Amino acid sequence: MSNNPTSKQLTFMQLISNDRNICKHRGNLAWQPLSKVEIPIIQRDYAQGREREEELRENFLKFLLEAVNGTPKELDFVYGSVKDKIFQPLDGQQRLTTLFLLYWFIAVKENKLNEELKNLLTKFTYETRTSSREFCIDLINKGILYNDEKNISELIIDSSWFFLSWKKDPTIKSMLTMLDSIQQTFQDKTEVWSKLNNISFHYIELQNFGLSDDLYIKMNARGKPLTDFEIFKAKFEQHINQESWEESAETTETFSHKIDTQWTDLFWIHRDDNNKIDNSILKFITNIAMLFYAQSIEIYDNKYEKDNVINEHEIKSKNKSIKDKAAKREQIERRIAKLFNNYSTVQAEDFAIKDAFEFLYNTLDLFSKNDNDKLIPKKLNLWNFIYNEKSLFEENIKTDETTTYKQRVLFYAQIQYLLSNSIDDTSFYNWMRVVRNIAENSTIDSTATFIGAINLIKELSNGCKFIYNYLSTTKIQSSFAKEQVKEEIGKAKIIINKPELKKLIHQIEDTNFCKGRISFALFCIGYDNEKTELNNLDADKLYNIYEVIRNNFENLNEELPDNFKRAFLTIGKNDYYEVWNSSWSWNFDCHKRWLLKTYNDLKEFSNSTDWKRNYLKELCNLLVNKSFVDIINSYIQKIDCFEKLPNWKQRLIKEEKLLEGATFILIPNDNSYCILAWQQRPSKENKIKKINHYGLKVHSFVTD
Repeated sequence: MSNNPTSKQLTFMQLISNDRNICKHRGNLAWQPLSKVEIPIIQRDYAQGREREEELRENFLKFLLEAVNGTPKELDFVYGSVKDKIFQPLDGQQRLTTLFLLYWFIAVKENKLNEELKNLLTKFTYETRTSSREFCIDLINKGILYNDEKNISELIIDSSWFFLSWKKDPTIKSMLTMLDSIQQTFQDKTEVWSKLNNISFHYIELQNFGLSDDLYIKMNARGKPLTDFEIFKAKFEQHINQESWEESAETTETFSHKIDTQWTDLFWIHRDDNNKIDNSILKFITNIAMLFYAQSIEIYDNKYEKDNVINEHEIKSKNKSIKDKAAKREQIERRIAKLFNNYSTVQAEDFAIKDAFEFLYNTLDLFSKNDNDKLIPKKLNLWNFIYNEKSLFEENIKTDETTTYKQRVLFYAQIQYLLSNSIDDTSFYNWMRVVRNIAENSTIDSTATFIGAINLIKELSNGCKFIYNYLSTTKIQSSFAKEQVKEEIGKAKIIINKPELKKLIHQIEDTNFCKGRISFALFCIGYDNEKTELNNLDADKLYNIYEVIRNNFENLNEELPDNFKRAFLTIGKNDYYEVWNSSWSWNFDCHKRWLLKTYNDLKEFSNSTDWKRNYLKELCNLLVNKSFVDIINSYIQKIDCFEKLPNWKQRLIKEEKLLEGATFILIPNDNSYCILAWQQRPSKENKIKKINHYGLKVHSFVTD
């Protein structure tokens, strides 16, 4: 900064004038006309028009009215820096904006707004928000037909060029309020234009004074703090300009224009209780950055971070080197994890290449059209992926709780489908069903698994419009969720070759017990996707198993009733409790087994690859024609089987309510008796209950 900056007394018109001779420096240098007067991002929004500033506004306009009435007025100092002939005021923004509005109003009222004046007035602009900048441009060039019987703000808002979303811009809102006050103050005055020269200020240009980050922080402390989104937006727009990504784009199609108009309207619909949207927009942008990192495996070049990864790896692996590709992958995983944990840490550099920028731009465009933000597959249960009838879009912009990796995977699948242009309800339903099944039956809880899932969905999205045909004819390269993908391929082949079974397969998928994974239902009827001929698939048997599952296993959190546990003891080797026998009770000197608690515990049986699956299969096939009680009675009548069992096991099968509520069973090595245990301690009156008859002991307390 110059130690002795020179002051020049100017009017607003002189500041924006193109006349080199309008004033002279005190030295020998001539006045250099400015190409633009630009309110910088650090100045936040225009405040003199705020509703709560009514007294300040009225006093200032009365002060200006005195100048119009013949008393010259000076507005103190206006100072700032000039770069490339663009003046950015560091102090004086409020006064300059009010003068701009006053000059415009008088020019309109007195019919002075010719092309030359329009060109001069358009030199005054805002960097703060694109909407503020474009409002000023349209106000000057498109204007209004002045009518002093209506508030000027109403005339502006009713104009065809005015975006309704601009009403949410605090600067524009304040400008409209100020214009109404200017109208009330000056509407009865005539021939005001020439008298505006009575209003001046002292202009000081601060040499070599750039808008550094330090200055930004200091200046921001003077007024309302900028939100994380506004800081990101300012830097991101600079990033776009530096990369020349929009140099040939129409103004109305640029990121800066749309983020303040069309895209703002999109998020305004989903505003929070305080009518705030900045955090939601920022989280959306963060999600897109994460998704692009995962699908592209590309990240901005940061030597420090890369060296950090390499050094840490060498320390852990005792000086073994790491390849650049692996180091990049590690950088990406760390970056995704950071964004997942705190969406406000997103940076302009997270969109390092044009493809990333275009992915963000196109996605914002997608959801701002045709109510795509509310789009969900009709009649498809998305289980815990969405809550309270929200859409995936809403789940991915919520700021009051975490969005899971799985929710982001489904959101990515929706984006990929929308990017394929047309929407067909049936194909969209089929596509999202397949992705839902994969997400539900996969582990996606880390950056590594998230990247794997995204790349699988990216590969499958090549066939998103005809997913069943694609799965049945295309070799899938991704190894993520291999078993579930194998099942989806098998189901796709059934649906393509036996379309009449599509509804039944979907019904089985939608049960709470299966949740997208129907391999157990197919196993129950002896069908193997890879080995069994399609013609040997018995549709009636499959439907019967569906009915068994639907009627018996749907309330997953419901406790298994006594009759179920008794019936389950009649299957196989009568030892379903061996599902867990690794715990030893030192109090009773025997193994503690698990009697299962809820229907959800049976999931391990249905998904296992050992005896447990056959155990549950046998029960399900019996339930096709019998009730639990029927199964129990039929088994008791099989004398050869039943009487070979130990007395305690015969009693557990035969007698009602002995197993009711029991969670564990303890059996000594000689199999001479059992001890039943409950998870919850009984009342004092019933502290210990023993039955020592026919080799049965029951303790109604928690064992160790």
